[in-house]
Amino acid sequence: MQFESSMFVTACWKRAPFLRLTIPLLTGACMQLYVPLTAVWLYILILSASAGLLCTRLLPVAYRYHFAWAGGIPVFILLYGSGALLLFSADMRQSNGYFSAATDSSRYWMARVEEPLVDKPRSRKTILAVTAVYTQGVWRPARGRLLAYFSRNSAASALTYGSVVLLAKKPVKINNNGNPGAFDYRRYCAGQQLYEQIFLKGGDYRQLARAPARNMTAWLLQARDFCLHQLKIRIGAGPEAGMAEALLIGYRQDLDPDVVSAYSNTGIVHIIAISGMHLALLYGSLLWLLRWLPARKAANALRAMILLLVLWGFALLTGASASVLRAAVMFSGITIGNLLLGRKASTYNTLAASAFVLLCYQPWLAIDAGFQLSYLAVLSILLFYDKIYQCWPLRSRWAKAIWQLAALSLAAQILTLPVSVYYFHQFPVYFLPANLLAVPLSTVVIYGEVMLLLLSPFDAPAGWAGMALHWLIHAMNVSVAWLGQLPFALVQGLQWSLLQTGCCYLLIAGLAGWWCRQYRRGYWLALAACWGMVADQAIQQINNRQRRQLIVYNVPAYTAIDVVGEGKVQFIGHDSMLSLSPIQAARTALGVKPGIVAGLYRHGRHVSFGRRQLAILDSVLPVGAPATRWRVTYVLLNGRIRANMNRVLALYDCDTVIFGAACPPYRIRHWVEECTAAGIPYYSIPAAGAKMIPF
Repeated sequence: MQFESSMFVTACWKRAPFLRLTIPLLTGACMQLYVPLTAVWLYILILSASAGLLCTRLLPVAYRYHFAWAGGIPVFILLYGSGALLLFSADMRQSNGYFSAATDSSRYWMARVEEPLVDKPRSRKTILAVTAVYTQGVWRPARGRLLAYFSRNSAASALTYGSVVLLAKKPVKINNNGNPGAFDYRRYCAGQQLYEQIFLKGGDYRQLARAPARNMTAWLLQARDFCLHQLKIRIGAGPEAGMAEALLIGYRQDLDPDVVSAYSNTGIVHIIAISGMHLALLYGSLLWLLRWLPARKAANALRAMILLLVLWGFALLTGASASVLRAAVMFSGITIGNLLLGRKASTYNTLAASAFVLLCYQPWLAIDAGFQLSYLAVLSILLFYDKIYQCWPLRSRWAKAIWQLAALSLAAQILTLPVSVYYFHQFPVYFLPANLLAVPLSTVVIYGEVMLLLLSPFDAPAGWAGMALHWLIHAMNVSVAWLGQLPFALVQGLQWSLLQTGCCYLLIAGLAGWWCRQYRRGYWLALAACWGMVADQAIQQINNRQRRQLIVYNVPAYTAIDVVGEGKVQFIGHDSMLSLSPIQAARTALGVKPGIVAGLYRHGRHVSFGRRQLAILDSVLPVGAPATRWRVTYVLLNGRIRANMNRVLALYDCDTVIFGAACPPYRIRHWVEECTAAGIPYYSIPAAGAKMIPF
C-alpha cells in the first residue's frame, strides 16, 4: 500500500511539471511578505543558486547520477528567489518616478480617473492614476495609483473615466485601524498597488478639459453601462436588480446588504461573485454553439479565436478578479492545447501552469483570498469528486443529477474549509442544501439574463423576460434567507492560527491518503495533525488568560475602551456601543468573555489599572485648576473636545498624550505641533492604529 501511494504521488508529480515550478515560486512570493529581503540579497540568492546549478552540471557523470536529488536544491532556490524578486518588483514604490517620492516638496498633482465613481454613504470613491507632479516650480512626469474620495457636495458627479483632475491637497498613507482581529486593509490595498489615499472637497481639485477616452477600457465600460441600464429597466430597481447585475457582470455596488449577509451565512457567496463557474457556463455554451464547425485545422483555429476573445472579453468586463483570471487562463490553455496543438494536457498540469502564469503577471495574487479559494476548490474537486460520487451509486436520472451536484459541493468544501475558517472565522452549516438550491437557479438566471439582453430591442418579450427573472431572483433570495435563519445555520467565532490551518491540511492529507489510497500511515499523520491543532489551541488559551492590557479602539465618532485580564474583558464606554463590529471582532480574536477584571478601578472619567492611570477627556475639561497637577500615565483626548495642549498640561502631569479616532484631523495636527514644541510624547490612533497598553 505504501509503495502504491508513493507511486501515485510520483505519477502526479511527473504529469504536472508546472507544479514543480509553481510551488517554489509561490513559496518565495509568500515568504517575501513575512521575511522581506532587499533586492541586493535577492540577486545574491539567485546568482548563488545559478552558480550552484552550473557546478552540478560540471560534475562527473557518476557523481551527478549518485547525487541526482541534490540537483533540485539550486533549482528550488532559484525559483524561490525569483518569486520573492517578482513580489519586490511588483511594488510600484520601488520604481523610478513614483509620485510619493516627491510628495513633501510637491504642491500640485495631475491625475486621471481610472474607474467610474462609486457612491458611498458620505462620499464618492474612485481610483486616480497620477501622471505628473508640480515640484520646485517644474512639472515632472510621475506614476502611481491613488485611492480618492470626493465629497458629495462637490462637482464630482461630472467626473467620468478618463477625466483629468488637478489636485491641490497632499495625499496621506493608507493605514490599518490596528484593532485586534481587524481586516488588514493596508495589505489588501497594497495588492492593488494602492498605498496613498486622499479626501477631496470642492476647493481641493479642478477638472481639466480632456477629450473622451477611446480605448478598450472605455468600450468595456460602455458595454457594462448598457447591461446595467437594461437590467434596471426590465427587472426594476431593488434587490432583484442588484442580484441580477452581480450574477451577470459582477457589478456589486447595488447589492442589498441583507442579501449579501444571507448568501454569506449559507456559504454560497461565490454565487454572487463572478467566478470560475460563470466562465465554465460561458465556455460550455460557446462550445455547444460552435459545434457545427467542421473538425478541420482552419475551423479549429477560428473556434479557438472566438473562444479566447469571448472569454477574455468577459473576464475584463467583469473586473478580472482572481477566480475569473484563473478560469480564463485555464480555459485558454485547454483551448490552445486541444484546438491549436491537438494535445490534451493533464488537468493538474493546466491548473499549476495557470497559477504559474498569473503569479508571474501579478505576484500579489499569492495573498488574495479569492485566488487561494479558487485554486483550492478546483484542486479539491479534482482529488475527491470521483471518490465521493462513487460512494452512492444511483440509477434514477434526476437523483443522479442531484447527487452529482451534492458531490461537487462536498468535494469543493474539503480543501477550502481551512482557509475559509482562517479568513472569515465562521462555518455555514447548511452550505449543501444552499448550493443545491442556488446553483441551478443562478444558472437559469444567468442564461435568462443573456436572453434578456438579446431581446432588448423588442419591448414586449424583453419585459416578459425581465418579469420572469425578477420573480425567479426573488424566490432564490427568499429561499436563501430562510436557510440562513434556521437554527444553528452559522457557527461563528472560529479562530484558527496559521499553524492550526496548516495542521488541518495535514489532517486532510492523512485522512485522504488513508481513505483514497489505503495508506495506513496516513492515519497516524492525521492523528498527529489533530494533536497539533489541540496543542496550539491550548497554548492560545493559556496566553489569553495571562494577557492583561487596555485597548483604546480605533473607532471613529466613539470612545471605545476594553480592559482585558485573566480571560475576561470589561468595557469602558456606553453599553450601546458594545454591538460595534470592531469590538466584537477584537474580543473574538483575543478569546475573552465579558466579566469583571480584577485590578481595574474607575472614578468618573479616570481609570486606574495596575500601576498605570488613564484620564479620558472626550467631552469637556474639568472646571478649575488643581493645587497640584494630577499625576496620570496617559491622557486620552477624543471626541469634539476643544482645548489647547497648554490647558491640558496645566491639569495633568502625564507621560503620553493619546489622540483618539473621533478627533477632527485639523485638531490633531494642532495638538501634534504643541506636543512636539513642549517635548511631550504623543500617540495618534488615526495614524498609528489602536493603542494597546499592557499592565
